[in-house]
Amino acid sequence: MRTLIRNTLISALLITSISTYAAEWEIDPTLRFRTGYNDNLRLSTNNEISSAEATFSPSAIFSVATPTSGASGNVRFDFRRYEADSNLDDNNSRFEISSFHNVERSRLGLNFGYIKDTTLDSQLEATGLALDRVRRQSITASPNWTYAFNERTQVRVNYSYRDVEYINTSDIRFVNYTLNSAQASLTRVMNEQMTTSITLSGSRTNSDNDIKSTNINLQGGASYRFSETLSASVFLGIRRTETNRSQNSRVFFLSGNDLVGVILLPQNVSNSSSGSTFDTSITKTFLRGETGLSASRSISNDFNGDPIEVTRLESTNLYRFSEIFSASLNLNFYSSKSDSDFASRLNRKYIQIEPKFTWKLKKFWSLAGSYRYRKQTFDDISDDAIQNAAYLTLAYRWPRIAVSR
Repeated sequence: MRTLIRNTLISALLITSISTYAAEWEIDPTLRFRTGYNDNLRLSTNNEISSAEATFSPSAIFSVATPTSGASGNVRFDFRRYEADSNLDDNNSRFEISSFHNVERSRLGLNFGYIKDTTLDSQLEATGLALDRVRRQSITASPNWTYAFNERTQVRVNYSYRDVEYINTSDIRFVNYTLNSAQASLTRVMNEQMTTSITLSGSRTNSDNDIKSTNINLQGGASYRFSETLSASVFLGIRRTETNRSQNSRVFFLSGNDLVGVILLPQNVSNSSSGSTFDTSITKTFLRGETGLSASRSISNDFNGDPIEVTRLESTNLYRFSEIFSASLNLNFYSSKSDSDFASRLNRKYIQIEPKFTWKLKKFWSLAGSYRYRKQTFDDISDDAIQNAAYLTLAYRWPRIAVSR
């Protein structure tokens, strides 16, 4: 079934992308070669695997536009090889496209995405939670509709379907799941500086381990531009989460004081909770760089059906020493907490620190060096998972290819 869905979505995507006419095409290809060393590849508390690694990554950003419609996206492949064990090698891929079509006051949109990576890539970035390094693939389809009542007020409705499948794993902690979500938002431009909005969203997850979770969230707030170099946003909300799971209960048969038999009977168990959500940020641009700080809290029920409350803090900093040399420092903190007592083993904190420099060697060539520190601490065990990794990346950004037809 999942293979059929994947092939259908990819076929529809190809038809959508080639059906445009009288269009302006732009393609920006890039070739990257990265080499480095990782001292705990699986971010594990034990059986740590350290290895030198090399990655070749061809990629391209593309866009196409007509007078009434357009599409943009990216395609990327990562061929990763490890010195310690060839079984760790993987070939990751990413294919994403967003398209739109304008109809008077309305805009119709359709987004597709196909990602094949590991749980230590996009899943860790989304939730700060990763139990192991396991290969997985994700397919996403999301139609949307935007209607403008006037120049200042508009409403947007979108639906999203996501299918996640873990590849070649017998670990019972990783189960396939599907996520259906919908969202409706009303946005109002108050003046040149402030924009307000209110959003009602809902999502439902169905997983192969018979866990079903539903989350409803109502959030409102505003974004404000203090000046050309300083802007901020604050959105606050409340959520309601319900989880239903099936588990086996033991029934004992006694004859007098003697145990004569035990059977397992399925039993449905429900759990519900409510809480607060928020999403805030502030960004400042300087003459030679920029800095940003953001904080958010939300429920992520796309982890095997178990709802996870994720609190994030992020700091981004960039400084340009010259036109050809720049440095950045990104700090990330996650606090992940299960919304159910059944999955308290998922409670943990995650920290990532990543300084990086970029040097533009020539017109199309650049060299980047980075160091990454990761640490996970767990509520139920005393051991920490710590990872140190250093990389050097050489990139060639191909001259833009532009076509008109």
